[in-house]
Amino acid sequence: MPLLQIHSSVQTIEKLTLEEIHREGAKILSHELGKSIEYVMVVVNAGSSISFAQDSSKPSAYLEVKNIGELSPAVTAKLSMQLCELISQKLGVETNRIYIEYQEAQRHQWGWNGKTFA
Repeated sequence: MPLLQIHSSVQTIEKLTLEEIHREGAKILSHELGKSIEYVMVVVNAGSSISFAQDSSKPSAYLEVKNIGELSPAVTAKLSMQLCELISQKLGVETNRIYIEYQEAQRHQWGWNGKTFA
């Protein structure tokens, strides 16, 4: 059930680039979290109004990673490196203008297919 949600101030994203972000983002989460790629969801929101250091003229991004189970410091460090690299390469956002929030969820707090993962 890993979820990667990307909010970017980049106004438009070419279809091919968007598909690459979805595919590569899912692979990163699946690999680093040890979860089946069949359950990974990636959401990309372009054109978000984001300012960083009171500057909205440069591209910025805010990412959310949600997971059932633990997100250890070692895993979040690896994810941060890989996800920042992905967003920088695909969207041209400097890595120092990207924030990533990590959230752990308990199985009963995540629904899918008319039930929860509990």
